[in-house]
Amino acid sequence: METSTFVKEIAERFSVINRLHPTELLLPLLREIAKGSPVSRKTLATVLDWPADRVAAALDQVPSTEYDDDGNIVGYGLTLRETPHTFEIDGQRLYTWCALDVLIFPALLGRSAYVSSRCPTTGEEVSLTVAPDGLHRLEPASAVVSLVRPNASSDIRCSFCCHVHFFASAAAADDWVAQHEGA
Repeated sequence: METSTFVKEIAERFSVINRLHPTELLLPLLREIAKGSPVSRKTLATVLDWPADRVAAALDQVPSTEYDDDGNIVGYGLTLRETPHTFEIDGQRLYTWCALDVLIFPALLGRSAYVSSRCPTTGEEVSLTVAPDGLHRLEPASAVVSLVRPNASSDIRCSFCCHVHFFASAAAADDWVAQHEGA
């Protein structure tokens, strides 16, 4: 498939997902999670200047949102729970749901991040530094990121994020891509 067609298809599917997710929630919640502690619904309501029922309704639309045992938010793209993608920002060790998140979140948060991940086929470490203005360092330099066409599910993590990885090289990604339809 032609690259421009593939990118257009991904963008169209994300537009469906974005209609299901309250985008005005994303940036304030990312900023709160980036502080490194669970975020209560009350704190989020205060930050957003929303009533509690609107916060609850917005969060209910995002089935991937992670909570701790006390009902506090611990993950929404950026997470306090360990994943394959370590995302260090201002000395705070956090994680992301997918490789694409680490490329986007520094620009959204306005802060640089040191990222470490493992190639799922070789086990080799892929590390990078991403600043708000773009990628500043990538090791190995041959590393690539996988992209898949997300389905129309409201669960972005299962439909997209769990399939977006860093690979040490295009060759390392080849077998994985061959086994994953839509990659």
